[in-house]
Amino acid sequence: MYQRTLTPVKLLLTLIFTISTAFVTPATIAQDLSYLPQSEVHYLQVDDQQYPALLRSWQGTKKLGLAIIVPQLGLGADAAGFTAYLRRQLNSAGWATLAITPPLKPGMPNYATKAEDVANAGEQQLSEQSTRAMPVFTEEQLSLNLEQQQSFLISSMAQLDSLGKQYQGKRILICNGDSAALVIELLKDKKLPMPDMLALINPYSDIPSRNQALPTNLAELTIPVLDIQSRDGTAASLATQQSRITLMPQNQPYRYHQYKMSLDLLHKEGWSNGSKLIEGFAQRINKAYPNG
Repeated sequence: MYQRTLTPVKLLLTLIFTISTAFVTPATIAQDLSYLPQSEVHYLQVDDQQYPALLRSWQGTKKLGLAIIVPQLGLGADAAGFTAYLRRQLNSAGWATLAITPPLKPGMPNYATKAEDVANAGEQQLSEQSTRAMPVFTEEQLSLNLEQQQSFLISSMAQLDSLGKQYQGKRILICNGDSAALVIELLKDKKLPMPDMLALINPYSDIPSRNQALPTNLAELTIPVLDIQSRDGTAASLATQQSRITLMPQNQPYRYHQYKMSLDLLHKEGWSNGSKLIEGFAQRINKAYPNG
């Protein structure tokens, strides 16, 4: 069988193309929501662009309030996984659901070498030790990225009152992954409307300093918090699991509860258990603070 052999230059160009396309995130691709009922699909306007917000009514006789769902950074409002399951499952438990498009993740920098420079000797320009990974972004870039994400989320959340006003009752905010860290910090700084309850799913930040500060920021919140930690969560979320418990006020059962479980995409029974856990948490808080 004939086997084609690539020249070094073609091989390099192929490698560059493969690497660059590997970093395309779902957020960089237009979301096709044509499979959803038109009544569910609404849009929030941020920086002169429109982003989907998916609203589903409560079902049955229970009418407890509105669950606002923030998926992980860079995903769509209905990205497959636990949050998409919650968006549909909580309605029968008396919660209208409103899933928003989270802030984008910054695109990965693309380092390409010109074909004519491949054979040339390089110059020593690296400042990091050989035992440490090169940082992806500079401190200035990290700060700008974070500022843009915070601004996006603040602008989006400010529009939710009018969109969900027909669903009176409690407000529960459900955040997943790195979105959770962003929300915790904004709530701590009083830059977002304070919900009645907060549910976290594997909270973490990709920025080590902010991930380290996450438990302290969380401890400053005075609202009831359900903290779901998956055994297969990211290393960053697992790294703060114990400190999130330690820093919380003790002997306050309605203030904070952490629960460990499996939420792997391959274990959908875990999604069902997680949904019931959130439903039960909300029910306990409603009973404890019916007018709060």
